[in-house]
Amino acid sequence: MENGISAVRRHVNRIDGVSRTWFEYENREGILTKILVVEVNFDTDPSSPHWRRNVLDAIESTARDILTNETTQIVSSLRIVPIMSDSIP
Repeated sequence: MENGISAVRRHVNRIDGVSRTWFEYENREGILTKILVVEVNFDTDPSSPHWRRNVLDAIESTARDILTNETTQIVSSLRIVPIMSDSIP
């Protein structure tokens, strides 16, 4: 962890289209699981002209690579959400 932020968040935050990241926790049948949440600055509706599949792919591959090769951190799932803004159609 560098500057108080995990390696996976640091790398994903560098991707164009990512506005911020954080961890959420969920209790699944008595087991606390960690979710990496990635907020993006575009519409996540595939029918939208602003949808950016390439960014979604970059987020997924970067997170998988960092979690597999650069850290022992366990993340149970990845959630990608659009930024809550009036500027996104």
